[in-house]
Formats: sequence, C-alpha cells, structure tokens
Amino acid sequence: CEAEGPPGLMSNLTVAAWRLWKGAPTEPPDPVVQAAIDAAEQAIAGHCGRAFVVASGSTTRIFAPTSDRSETIEIDDATAVTVVANSGSTIAATGYQLEPVNGINAAGMAVPYSRIRLFGTTWAQTYKGEASVSVTATFGWAAIPAAYTEAVKILSADILDNKDIRNGVAGFADFGAVRVRENASVTMLLTNAKLVRSRAGGPV
Repeated sequence: CEAEGPPGLMSNLTVAAWRLWKGAPTEPPDPVVQAAIDAAEQAIAGHCGRAFVVASGSTTRIFAPTSDRSETIEIDDATAVTVVANSGSTIAATGYQLEPVNGINAAGMAVPYSRIRLFGTTWAQTYKGEASVSVTATFGWAAIPAAYTEAVKILSADILDNKDIRNGVAGFADFGAVRVRENASVTMLLTNAKLVRSRAGGPV
C-alpha cells in the first residue's frame, strides 16, 4: 500500500507518481520516498509563502491588517469568499474587491484570491497587530498548479540523490529548505509561474 505522510499532511504527489517520473520502480523504499516528498512540499510551501491544498468546504479565518491605513489585506489563498467582516461589522459584497482581479496572476494562470481591497475606507485596527478581519471562504486552490508538482518531483529527487544528508530521513526537512533555494530548476518553475508571494497579516 502507499506510504502515508505525517498526521495532518496530505501529499499532493504520490510515491507511485514519483517513481514513474523518476524511473525508480523499487528503490529507495516507499517510506523514504514519502519522507522526501513531504520535506519537499513543506520546503516549497515555506519558500512560496502559501499552502498548496485543494479547496474543500467553507471555513472562517481571521487576519490582521498591516496598518490602520491600509485598503488591502492579505488572506490565505481562497477560491471563493462568502462573508467578510471588519471589526465585527459585515461588509456588503459591493464594498470590497477580491484580488487578483479575475483570479489570474501576472503569468496568466488561474490562481486563488489572496487579497481583499476595501472600497471607500480602510481596515479597522483597534490595536496594532490585532486580527480584526474575519473571512469566511473556501480556502485553497481549485487545482494544484503543474509547476508546483514538477518542482516537488525535482526537489524530492534532489533530496534523495544527495549523499551528504546526516540523520537519514530526520534530516530531510532542513535539507529541503536549503535545496529549494539552491536548485535552479525548482526556483525557475516557482518564479516563472508566479507562485511565490510575500505574506503579511497571516491567519491567527
């Protein structure tokens, strides 16, 4: 059976798919490959400043404005937003704009909404750093971007092919974080697809 990742982590790339891509039908063992995939996905998510998960179900999360003078606020990736409240007051759908507009990034690919622009006023902030904005949405991606999946394949192989890893699979996570910055193919895929974002005012 397919090896499973750590609790709470749903891998977007299966061991079987990685083996087919790599042309490695039996080695390394499944748990080792899975550990490398998990490390690669965690490292890429950290590098890009976003989680790559398929959207499922509506939930409510709270976010902190970067200042009391900002018209925009960064939110987690969302395919749909149904309710937005500013310091407890619900905002009409005509009072804000989801961005990127049309759900298209600068590379021309479909992406989730990651920012909300408020019309005619700014996001209220009673205390500096207060998470005063509530957003009910379907968080995640409609589909995992192909560039991300290819980057995970490449970085997983990079991790497994390196002969200098210490502490076996326990060292994969730290090594993955280093390699995502040093592997030119991985950074090119993520950069060209405009998958890297700067996060501010993250969820609480």
